[in-house]
Amino acid sequence: MLPIILSSLLSLPLLTTAIPHPNPQSPNCIPLTLSISLTAPSYPLLLPAIKNGYDATSLLLAFTGRDASSDPSALLGPPTNITVPLSISALYCTPTTHYNPQKAPKLQLLTHGLGFDKTYWNFGAPKTTYNYIAAATAAGYATFSYDRIGTGLSSVEDPYNVVQTPVELALLTHFTEQLKAGTLSHLIPKPSKLVHVGHSFGSILSNALIATRPELSDGVVLTGFSHNTTFEILFQISTGFHLASENQPARFGKRSSGYLTWGDKYANQYSFLKYPNFEPAVLEDAEANKFPFTVGEFITFGKVPYAAPEFKKPILMIDGDSDLIFCGADCTGILDGPYSVSPQLFANAEPLAFYLQPDTGHGMNLHGNATGWFAVVNDFLDKHV
Repeated sequence: MLPIILSSLLSLPLLTTAIPHPNPQSPNCIPLTLSISLTAPSYPLLLPAIKNGYDATSLLLAFTGRDASSDPSALLGPPTNITVPLSISALYCTPTTHYNPQKAPKLQLLTHGLGFDKTYWNFGAPKTTYNYIAAATAAGYATFSYDRIGTGLSSVEDPYNVVQTPVELALLTHFTEQLKAGTLSHLIPKPSKLVHVGHSFGSILSNALIATRPELSDGVVLTGFSHNTTFEILFQISTGFHLASENQPARFGKRSSGYLTWGDKYANQYSFLKYPNFEPAVLEDAEANKFPFTVGEFITFGKVPYAAPEFKKPILMIDGDSDLIFCGADCTGILDGPYSVSPQLFANAEPLAFYLQPDTGHGMNLHGNATGWFAVVNDFLDKHV
């Protein structure tokens, strides 16, 4: 099967108003706090915990220097199952159009990436053009977004041995099973279809889900993502591995040394945004309200599978044409084309489609023309799910 290349939409003009934060919820949305006992594989780290910023910088050099191992998971011991009680903050939103309470809606399960919490999906006020949830619910979909472990209002856990990629995958799998069965909450009806939409690390998790449990998803949209990891080192170096507790002490002063972030708004711009297609107020807001990533997440990226030969349903891979992290700031030929291995990893997807959003970096929602790719996603799902 040949992959589909979706045509680009014209860029839309930038907004000129400041973006308020925190964002008020739309009346069709229900905030939830979910208590979960999660059992998942955890890989013990074979390196000492970071003691200070000097240690963190030394670890960054070990990850990125000439002699760095191509597989940091070599720093891990054999996995053991852990059971951890979690409190997870989530948001369920019903469709704002074409909604019949007597008929189960199609549901989009949204998983955010590193540096964000679930407000990535409804960034700014409810009616801003940065709000993916508003676009999806207006297209007739319900959405379920959640704060991954250690972000937003969810519980803060050990950044070395708990906040790891396989544990995050287990959480996404748990939510998927419960949502499909209609048993996660009495406030959330069983959906007619369930599709996964991820951004960046959330796309890694959504990819891993269809590789391990292909029967759980009716379609997947992977945004801010490609299967080319060549340029991730640029993101790592740009972060400087700043201790979150020192970078934003008012918010993260009590966080363990295993919670890391980048230094300032310019490092944020470098990795996430395409100049000048963003408002300075958006960058200021994203920087002020960023969330840290963990050592455990970084080292365990390679401990989840990506090949999904058993998945035979729709997949849309979509990225900004100037994504630094997954394309080195030029996605031509990398998302699709001669430098892409995605058609091999998703050999039986039907269909497999690709789309590049113009004038857009890795943080796709935060650009002035974001509504263009919102429409591409929901049109694709309308046609194929």
